[in-house]
Amino acid sequence: MPTKDESHTNIVDTSSATAPRNKWLSRLVILVRILVGCTFIFSGIVKLIDPMGTMYKIEDYMQAFGMSLFGPAAYYAAVFLSIIEFVLGFNALLGSYLRKTPLFLLIFMAIMTPLTLYLAIANPIPDCGCFGDAITLSNWATFIKNVILLTLVIFLVQFNTRTRSVFHREIQAFIVTWVVIFGLALVYYAHAYSPILDFRPYKVGTDLAAAYFGDDEAMVEYDFVYERDGKQEIFGIDNLPDESDGWQFVERRERSGVTVAHQEKQSADYFVVYDGNDDVTESILSHEGYQFILFSEDLKNANDDHINKVHELYDYAREYNYPFYAVTASSPSEIEEWLDNAGGEFSFMFMDKTTIRTIQRANPFVMVLKDGVIYQKYYINHLPSEALLTAPVENIATYAQPEDYREDSRIAIMAVVLLVPILMLYFTERVALFALRRFRRWRKQQREQIEQINN
Repeated sequence: MPTKDESHTNIVDTSSATAPRNKWLSRLVILVRILVGCTFIFSGIVKLIDPMGTMYKIEDYMQAFGMSLFGPAAYYAAVFLSIIEFVLGFNALLGSYLRKTPLFLLIFMAIMTPLTLYLAIANPIPDCGCFGDAITLSNWATFIKNVILLTLVIFLVQFNTRTRSVFHREIQAFIVTWVVIFGLALVYYAHAYSPILDFRPYKVGTDLAAAYFGDDEAMVEYDFVYERDGKQEIFGIDNLPDESDGWQFVERRERSGVTVAHQEKQSADYFVVYDGNDDVTESILSHEGYQFILFSEDLKNANDDHINKVHELYDYAREYNYPFYAVTASSPSEIEEWLDNAGGEFSFMFMDKTTIRTIQRANPFVMVLKDGVIYQKYYINHLPSEALLTAPVENIATYAQPEDYREDSRIAIMAVVLLVPILMLYFTERVALFALRRFRRWRKQQREQIEQINN
């Protein structure tokens, strides 16, 4: 059963004079828990989805403060910080650990609020990264947000025990454990594949060509035609059907008169490729058909474990006359050293390091363009094997259609996986408590009957 300090229920003065005040105070505590908890949960989960992006932001902090931090240490710091926010958010939302959680939140905000004040005044970096790439706030907006959060947390320190927790203390430990496991699973997925949600301006389906050559008044998007059982249907890039259900790709149709989103326009603004001193972005984005681009932000630290797959893709592109480019932010001397070690006949071009990092969180990776549209993005260990590269792209299932990225369905799956175990624990606890109360009531009745008989 819960201890007196961290109990599920709380002793509340229910006298006629204080009962209305306690009622409204309890409701206010619940509202503050929701605001603080949801903010921390969102802040933590968007960082866990993209731990490399969080690591880059920590490295920006270190550079701004004149400090150095090794890459692995920054990565682990990013994961640890994100897990802490995620767990504190759930504890606040559910009222878990009634006294300790507000104190940890207060310590966290007491550190972050002065830090964001300094960022707002000195402006060493334009965005603190509080919500990853999902939401970008100015430094002053971030500071104001933290002041509001700090005020709410101070309120919880004072009044959080006025309202009971959702779970008893014994169950609260299970909730914390599950939240940590879920967060680490998101980190693993991002490390092994790619962030499960892509908040960056280079999603699969982004029409770089339309954003680059057009204007905000009349851009172009595309519909995709699929056929099943002799019937054709039109789908958008975000809701492509599953081929395992019998759908076959037919063609892509241009949809005119659609305004390109600001994020897509922004992607074209920063997607700039140089061949020496010449800007070759236009020639790349104006090409009709497929293109393969190998990206590496830093060749000195590039992962060469599966470089043989890149060589196989390069040979395939040459055989079928598909353009193949290599793009990096490394220096010519680093390019020469990498070519000596990894082999290959790649002709490297250059792009800003931040842009390469933003396109995909891997070093290196391959992006497939078709008619200037981002068709696919691959970590090199996920590139198709040489055995599949035996026909033109349109005849290879792996390349013949865009990567299946459905944001809504991914969010739904994440919500189900995260919340179903918590809801199961909740209903199990409710049933167990109901049964326990009934049992105690029955025992009490039995004792009373025995006492009556004895008397």
